[in-house]
Amino acid sequence: MPGASAENIAALRLTVAKLEQASPGAAAPAYLPLGLREEHANPLASGLFRSALNEIVAASYRDQAAAIGFAAAVMVRALASGCGPAVLVTSRYGFADWGRLYGQGLRRLGLDVGRLILVSARDDRDALWAIEEVCRAKAGVAVVAGTLAGDPDLTQSRRLNLAAAGCGAPLLLLRRPRGVAATAAATRWRISTAAAARDRFGSLAHSRWQVDLERSRYGRTGRWLLEWNHVAHRFDLATVVADRPLLRQPVTVGEEGGRRLTS
Repeated sequence: MPGASAENIAALRLTVAKLEQASPGAAAPAYLPLGLREEHANPLASGLFRSALNEIVAASYRDQAAAIGFAAAVMVRALASGCGPAVLVTSRYGFADWGRLYGQGLRRLGLDVGRLILVSARDDRDALWAIEEVCRAKAGVAVVAGTLAGDPDLTQSRRLNLAAAGCGAPLLLLRRPRGVAATAAATRWRISTAAAARDRFGSLAHSRWQVDLERSRYGRTGRWLLEWNHVAHRFDLATVVADRPLLRQPVTVGEEGGRRLTS
């Protein structure tokens, strides 16, 4: 900016920071409760924020399905705490590497597909426009989510964050595992695949994710193994006890000299 004084530049930066709710004295926006038990609530209590941009990033290429599952579970939590629908906006090739959404899989996670609105945009530019319009419409949506073929730059992420500021609902942006550049997101969650919890019969019981909160403007970062209860529609911290192998029962395989041989 030719001829601009250092004071003017500093004032402009402060104004932008306030608009993004990122200034040091800015109050944290309301958060989306994850449904954790009271003893596990901190520091995850204020993890995903309403009226702000939250990024969900796959840790690697093979973790992309896990990232979608985590995002779907967050949408279930948002629907449980709000009366509006969930809106998912995707560009034409937004799910090219992720795979198509599967209705039965979403229902298995507890997502009410009757409250899900899918918006298919021609390209990333139209998808970004649609996300902003949904956020600014103040139509009482419970959650807004989106995925793009490419990665938004800093300016585009600022526009998304500003649009989400007046929405009252969390804005989720699914991103690919490639290098993530600086953005205006309030939080960034990196999701890795984890072995599902098993029931006493050895069948799959609850989905799990290794979750790294890499960035949080208003709270602490950290790493957790989260478990999703698709019946109660809430997250919980997974415990090692839940991963214990089933006790092996002896099996009779034959007899020899009046004695039973077991394996």
